[in-house]
Amino acid sequence: MDFEVFESFFEGVLVLDQKLRVVYANPSAKEILGDKLKIGEACRGLFSICESCPAKFVKEEGEGVQVYDVETASGRHVCWSMSFVKNAYFVETFRDVSNVVHCIVEAERQRAHKEAIFNSIVEAILVVDKEGYVLEHNKIAHRMLCRQEEESLVGKNIKELIELSLEELPPEGERADVYVETPCGKQKASVLVSPMSSGFGYVVSLHPIQEVLSCTLGEENAIVFRSKAMQKVLELAQSVAEYDTNVLIEGETGTGKNLLAKYIHYLSPRRDKPFVKINCSAIPEGLLEAELFGYMKGAFTGAIKDKPGKVELAEGGTLLLDEIGDMPLSLQAKILHLVQDKEFERLGDTKFRKANVRIIASTNKNLWELVQRGKFREDLYYRLSVIKITIPPLRDRREDIPILVEHFLQKFSKKYNRRLKGISPEAMKMLLSYPFYGNIRELENIIERAVITAKGSMIRVEDLQLDHQGREEEEKERIKRVLEQVGGNKSLAAKMLGIHRTTLWRKMREYGLENLV
Repeated sequence: MDFEVFESFFEGVLVLDQKLRVVYANPSAKEILGDKLKIGEACRGLFSICESCPAKFVKEEGEGVQVYDVETASGRHVCWSMSFVKNAYFVETFRDVSNVVHCIVEAERQRAHKEAIFNSIVEAILVVDKEGYVLEHNKIAHRMLCRQEEESLVGKNIKELIELSLEELPPEGERADVYVETPCGKQKASVLVSPMSSGFGYVVSLHPIQEVLSCTLGEENAIVFRSKAMQKVLELAQSVAEYDTNVLIEGETGTGKNLLAKYIHYLSPRRDKPFVKINCSAIPEGLLEAELFGYMKGAFTGAIKDKPGKVELAEGGTLLLDEIGDMPLSLQAKILHLVQDKEFERLGDTKFRKANVRIIASTNKNLWELVQRGKFREDLYYRLSVIKITIPPLRDRREDIPILVEHFLQKFSKKYNRRLKGISPEAMKMLLSYPFYGNIRELENIIERAVITAKGSMIRVEDLQLDHQGREEEEKERIKRVLEQVGGNKSLAAKMLGIHRTTLWRKMREYGLENLV
């Protein structure tokens, strides 16, 4: 690494080896640090931040750290940063800002200078008084705390902004990870609280930490989540994947049931064998049996040759019976035989064939309610639901919405070659308040359209087209489904839907469901 390039820098520059020994200092660094600086010796003690040195964080995360007010051993105040380059050296840069600290509270005439310094810092910065009320902040704080760009945070208490008081933050000078609450959901952040030298308050710096869990299934598919609810779903799926037991996946349309079934398959010992899906609701009843079990030549008009069905195509692998709740009763007995004895019979054949398949079923209906109404076989229900996994709807795990938005934004920006910086806080708030009765599939469609039609470099409220008509249809179906489940009991239905009984009556009239039993 050529250090001579730093010789003419106005800022002080130190280069450290991986043991944090000083291997180079430019003239500005020597002037600022004085005789406390020793080439070849450890840098510890040169700055006040050494007590909570962020070197490990910088190296492991691969991200630079910048702190506004750091005191040198000689008592000067500097704006200090650390980065790790070329997997070999730490680089510390600093400039004397002793007069700027004083300017923060005293000089309105130097506001432009002050804001320039603040906004050059890569972290969200809040300058607060001893009670935690904000005196100053930088522009990054708006994005980090999900606030409108024109909104001033001055005068607000830090407790109001992040749901944590000064007393609940890490001790002074000790960087630690905490969770902060914002209008866009819970966010993990690396926090450092630094007391101002004059003793009137503190500088709170927050660096966001991406805490996204994902399970990638090929280039296009990924299960992305942050919520504990989805973490429990994935943990259950992981625990049953290695066993050849039947699994029933329940969840509303668009929650990702097929993706979860693939995830179980790819974690199982059958991962190198086929994963075959048959949609029981998309194939006419007269063709479903032939599609599933195959047929022999001459079995019916048009059967000019033998054809294997989905069961045989899945040999050695996994067969997904998608939307099993729509399977006709006439075919359920044959499915029971397949599930129970791992045998099946082609149409027009006189012999049974063995099937080495693992069976996963999925449904957006309440199978047990269908059993009680005589529309689904009870013995088949118990065979399929040895392990039952329920995927919660997106509206019940809203903390997943921001990271799903980011995931789809990256996906479609790459697909359509659009350079978008992100989504505005107002647009994110709008998505967070939307019910998403179409779940993740609906969110994906909304973001894809917004990426294509966005006129600026960021997705804004006007770029979002929320399908309110589709939402009403989904709401109608949901109310109808719940009323059927509870046998028309309006009070119980209102409680399950989370709305007032009067609101339920009004919606029933709007959707023409008054006579529903």
